[in-house]
Amino acid sequence: MISSNLLCWAIFFYMFLYVVRAILSVPQMLTDQNRINKGLEMSRYMNLNVHPCDDFYEFACGNWNTYNSADAEGKLETGLFHSLQEERDQKILLLMNTNEPQDTNVDKKVKNFFRSCMNLPNFKSSYTAKLLELIGEFGQMPAMAGPYWPEESFDWQNTTAAIVNKYGIIAVIGSEISVDFADNTQNLIYLIEQQFALESRDIYLNPSNVAFVNNYINSIATKLYIFLGLDKNVGHQVATEMVQFETNLAAGMADIKKVHTDLYTLNTMDEVQQSTYPYIDIKKLVQHSLGTLPNFKVYWSPDYVKNLIRTLQQTPKRVVANYIFYRLIEKFMLIIPETQQKLQDMCLRQMKTYFSKNFDNMLYRKYNMDDTEQGVNGMWQDIKATFIEALQSPQQYSWISADTRNYAVEKIKAMKWEIVSYKNYNFEGVFQPFQVNSHDFVENLKNLFALGSQQRRNAIYAPPQPLDVSQQISTAPVNVLIENAVKVPVTILQPNYAWSSSFANAFNFGVLGALLSHELMHGLDNDGRHYDAQGNSLEWWDAESIREFNARSQCFNTQYQKYIFHGQHLPDMPSQGENIADNGGVRLAFAAYVKWLENALATNPRAVVESMPPVNYTDRKLFFISYAQLWCNDITPTFRKYMASTDNHVPNKFRVIGPLSNFNGFAEAFQCPKGSAMNPVQKCEIY
Repeated sequence: MISSNLLCWAIFFYMFLYVVRAILSVPQMLTDQNRINKGLEMSRYMNLNVHPCDDFYEFACGNWNTYNSADAEGKLETGLFHSLQEERDQKILLLMNTNEPQDTNVDKKVKNFFRSCMNLPNFKSSYTAKLLELIGEFGQMPAMAGPYWPEESFDWQNTTAAIVNKYGIIAVIGSEISVDFADNTQNLIYLIEQQFALESRDIYLNPSNVAFVNNYINSIATKLYIFLGLDKNVGHQVATEMVQFETNLAAGMADIKKVHTDLYTLNTMDEVQQSTYPYIDIKKLVQHSLGTLPNFKVYWSPDYVKNLIRTLQQTPKRVVANYIFYRLIEKFMLIIPETQQKLQDMCLRQMKTYFSKNFDNMLYRKYNMDDTEQGVNGMWQDIKATFIEALQSPQQYSWISADTRNYAVEKIKAMKWEIVSYKNYNFEGVFQPFQVNSHDFVENLKNLFALGSQQRRNAIYAPPQPLDVSQQISTAPVNVLIENAVKVPVTILQPNYAWSSSFANAFNFGVLGALLSHELMHGLDNDGRHYDAQGNSLEWWDAESIREFNARSQCFNTQYQKYIFHGQHLPDMPSQGENIADNGGVRLAFAAYVKWLENALATNPRAVVESMPPVNYTDRKLFFISYAQLWCNDITPTFRKYMASTDNHVPNKFRVIGPLSNFNGFAEAFQCPKGSAMNPVQKCEIY
């Protein structure tokens, strides 16, 4: 017989083993559940009634709108990048609304800034006075002074330069010191055009876009009424004049859909002065803006400046002055929403404009991303190695000369990637002088602008610094050509969206791998091929390879113009950089994935689980479905029209249809007959 004590110990021992096994199995259970959850999501979006060889976008994304309608959700657009942004926003709001023991001094200042924005409803009574005080630092606004405005004493150059010097806010034209795009070991002066609210030349000048211009006029008129108390009719007239002035300025902008080889010119300061004086005294403008006149060369757009001179000569001083002062105060004018939720959303949008670096760093610290960083680095190395191997094969790229291919290999070997986490950024040093409180938003914003302007002046003679791309890469990676580096935002590395160790590698390579490959390809596209391995300007392609590249690029232009989107053919786009990167990127990501898959199967086949149930496709087919769903989206008609004039990417549907219909690897995976929609006889290819 077994004693009762021994029996108790035996039961305890087996219970202990059971608990240990259960605890050890939890990570695997979570991994499996993450994979299944993503698989369920993917399967919902697919329309299996469409044959993949007829329309792969519809096959992979046909049910997207059922679950993610932009109209139904009250959004301009839905898609992966918007989901990533929304997730990031929720995490930032959580950080802003909580105080944690690990908060740095800078974190506390950022949170106080956010609180000052949330305090705007209590700030209404002093808002107008604060804005008038701000205008008064630099003169008088004619719309407020009326017939008493001293026109004879107004000098637009002195006024804009003084505003730039103190607050860094540029109206009409400005100057800044930045790294030379052709030689990243030195700084240059850049004469820069102001930021345009409507973003593109086409929006301002194309009569079909007049509704956007009218909405812009109404928005300005509303602000003039709310914040400055202007009579509504007077405010609308002032707004109309200012937008007409801005429209005339926009005529000097570049068309984003065209290739510009001589848009910007590098000259000495004396040469620029000779071209613009006496209409614009560039030396005086730069010196007053920067507080000094550096002996640097000047990078500028003669077309924009010539148009600016012509516009200024045709515009009354009163309109120019109204415009400049409105540009100054516009950044401080926040129409206070009716609900707390809308106020919070508005304040978050404002905060992202000024503290995107801080937010990325806070998210990186809060949500440990070491595992993700290691996993993505492994994929990046696989992608680079695969492309280098292809470039070293004369059979695959026989149209590129051996010398050009050899240098391309050196450039890709030197290309870096990094997560834009700002983990080595000296936030404490940068923000130590920043005075901030939790109640006065306008004063906080003035202090922030003044600090930024002072720091830019302090850095004029400092060694060149990397470009600040924090706002440009809020969700998607970007290739910074002058650094020969692919930079990946923290946003896209949030768990279970674009990459996860829980997912099949077919998914990881099809989504984040394709995005990384896309950016790598930009290093050799119509812009990137003019930069060397160190990120400096260099013409390293031979003439015959260039001719072949241009012919192949034109093939894409011809192909994409045949696509019809909402009843219209896609426009002629001589600049094919994005389509080149889309096509080459998916090919490269697929090649890297197949190489990984074959190695994994040869090494440890039992460990390879290349499925995402209940999606009934595995490995290669799963890769292409994952890639296609990267571009599933819905967009409202109004926003679609706006994007058509401001975006140099083709609509998302054709970021799937175009590259995959050009790719034999896709046709083989889905056994698409030659001549079918997704396997046309004529194909375009560069990389």
